[in-house]
Formats: sequence, structure tokens, C-alpha cells
Amino acid sequence: MCLLGCTPPSSGPAPEPGTPSATASASRSATPVADSDLPLDVPIKGALLDDDNLSTVVAALHKAAGDLPVLKLDVTESSTTISVLTPDERVDTLQWLGGQITRVDSDVQYLKQATFQPSDYPLDQVRRMFDVADLRGVRGELVLQIVEYRPGQVLTTVTSRPASDTVFFRKDGTAVTRLGVTSVADITDGLTEVMGKETKAYAVGFNATRGYWADLVDKEDGVVRNRTRLDGLPVFETRRNQTLSLPLFDPHTINPAALAKAIARTQSSPTQECDLTVDQSLGRSAPVARIDCGDKVSYADLDGRDMTSLVET
Repeated sequence: MCLLGCTPPSSGPAPEPGTPSATASASRSATPVADSDLPLDVPIKGALLDDDNLSTVVAALHKAAGDLPVLKLDVTESSTTISVLTPDERVDTLQWLGGQITRVDSDVQYLKQATFQPSDYPLDQVRRMFDVADLRGVRGELVLQIVEYRPGQVLTTVTSRPASDTVFFRKDGTAVTRLGVTSVADITDGLTEVMGKETKAYAVGFNATRGYWADLVDKEDGVVRNRTRLDGLPVFETRRNQTLSLPLFDPHTINPAALAKAIARTQSSPTQECDLTVDQSLGRSAPVARIDCGDKVSYADLDGRDMTSLVET
């Protein structure tokens, strides 16, 4: 049975990818293909991950699903599965396997999570993404998933069955690197990601447990916006109701290389973990870095100069 003509076209504008509001723009007349019209034949030449085959198959799956907002997309070497949100807020799941589309059971539930458009993601790069995950130690049957990972944040991951490790990818298909908290390169990358283009921050810091973080000004009074970059996870934002009395400063005045030297000066050994925070809580004319290495606490200015004796007197 052919795919063309089996499903009614979706009306209305395409939903904005990766946002909870995408659900509201789904056409009320859009419906997935009926069971009586399944299975649908969608043959390809070669392997699923070769050339543009995956993009073709996912487009066919999405059409069969009524072009409804997508909650989750799973891809393996030989199959791909799509779960969509119907106008009555049910979840419908279709799978392509062996050249045919069928309806399958799924444990996906709609819990007001964000939806997305599969065509906004680099499906032609999935084989390369699998190779990257393999190099990073993900073992077993590799599975790429696009799904909401945190509220309002749709992410791409490659994991495995049975589960071993997970590699996160940005929307352009590049892998999220794992960041340490001691090298100049990692400190530079971590701070750059949490600071972004922000010019006003209450505090910035990092440690091995929390990763890199920045408390930033929010548009709403009485709210602090926090950006965090932890280990191999992409940057994520949270907001908390809090009024901070700390003076604001430009986080881009921080010198990562200088902070790395200040940490090394404070550590008892190169492997000792430290907690660093930069803010203006000491009431000085410029921000100060507080470096807590457990058995020793020191202070430094943003050029790495030791200020411990000045602060403690």
C-alpha cells in the first residue's frame, strides 16, 4: 500500500520546534493514518542510515502520523519510531522497520512536554553521531533519541540498549564535550557557555559536582536566572524566586587562565577538587574569586593575583 493519499494534509502553520507552545498550533483536523491503511510500504535502497534514507523515512513516518507535533523520535541502525501528540492529547506511535510503517505500542505519555519538528534536526548525520558515541564508549545497540530532556528543552542523545553511557548532541549535530574544572581550556569553554553574551551577572562559579554556573539577571523582578553546564550535558537554564543584593558585574572580565593559576596555587595536589565562586560579596571595587580547596581557602582578583592577605585582614 502506498503512502501518498493515505493521510489528510495538515492545515495551519507549522509548530515552533522545541517549545511547549507547539502543541497549540496542531491542526484539529490532522489525524494519523488509520489502522485499516497499515502497513504502508516505504522501501529504500541501501541501509537506513545511508545518504538521505533516514530523512526520507522520517518524513514518511511524520506524514503517516498526520504531520502532528512530535514528542519523541527514536532511531537505530535498522528502525525508526515516531510518537506524536494528537489533537485530543493522546500519543500515537508509528514505526518504520524492514520497509514498512506500522503502528506500535509505546510507553510515551503526554505530560505537557515540548514538541518539535524532526526536519529541524540533522538526520543525515546520524551515522556520524553513532560513530562519535562509539568512540566515547557507548556500547550495545545504539539508539538516537530526540525528546524533551528538561522542561521546554528538546535534546538529542545517543545511548544504547542495554543502557551504558549517553552522549548529548547540539541541534547542529555536534557532540557536547565533557568538561573538567582544572585545565585552562575546560575553564574557558565552561565559563564561555554559561556566560553567553550576558554582560551582567550576580555570581559565576564552578566545581566538579555542580559544573559551571552563572546567576544572571532575569526580565522579571525578584527572579534569578541560572545557567549551568555540567560535565557532558548541554547548558540548561532554571529560574528561582530570589532577590539578590549582590552588585552586578560583567562576567567577561573573568580571565580563565588566571583563575586556573590561582586554583593551582591553592591546591595541595593537582588532583584536589576545589570550589570557585566569583562575585562582589566582599564589597570591594571589583569582583573577587573565592577558591575553596577544602583544607585551604584563598582569594584572587580576576587577573589571578593573590588577595588572601587583603581580604582576611
